[in-house]
Amino acid sequence: MFSKYLLIFVVCLGLLNSSNSSAAVNYATYQTVTKSKKAKAKTAVSAKKSKKSKSKRGSKSKKSKSTTRIVKDSAQLKQESDSKTASLQMISDNQIKTRVADSIRKTSLLNDNNNKEGYYATMFSSQSKSTTIQTLEGTASVFKSLSGWDDGKFYILTNQMPIGTIVRITTPELKSICAKVINSLPDVGGAIQYRLSDAAATILGISNKIFKVSVTY
Repeated sequence: MFSKYLLIFVVCLGLLNSSNSSAAVNYATYQTVTKSKKAKAKTAVSAKKSKKSKSKRGSKSKKSKSTTRIVKDSAQLKQESDSKTASLQMISDNQIKTRVADSIRKTSLLNDNNNKEGYYATMFSSQSKSTTIQTLEGTASVFKSLSGWDDGKFYILTNQMPIGTIVRITTPELKSICAKVINSLPDVGGAIQYRLSDAAATILGISNKIFKVSVTY
């Protein structure tokens, strides 16, 4: 009988030890899982902080680059504006100098009372003595030329007479100069028969773009 109770006691003791061992194993497993979750959570938090930090640094870097670009763009625009202003000022100064020079040349030419009809006046007189004089009426305009301002050599373009002919040009106000035909007149539809050098037009007191003249040759 005693041995029977002893056997039961031993069996119960074994079951109790087994239960305690299983509980210990389960607790250890629980602790391991809990530590693993905490470690993962810390890693995730650290990764988020790192990402936010990088994002902030990236944002600051972008702002810095953007500010630098704006500063550079502003400086470049100012430089371009200053350059454009200087260029416009130079053009304006050159235009003023040109107008002043033209005004001086015109004044000098108009104040010159010697040989008013110009360099070719003597040649026209000699030519008119040996040939028959003809006079044509027509419409004229002006072309720019460096000649005539200082040397009194006035020129005319026309298809009415041969190149090299010396002519006398007279306005309705009876002002006249002598000029040399240096070239034919480009085709302009027949509306204009003559083109005078600008120095010749100045001597004749012409300010209109198109005007009437009489040409004697």
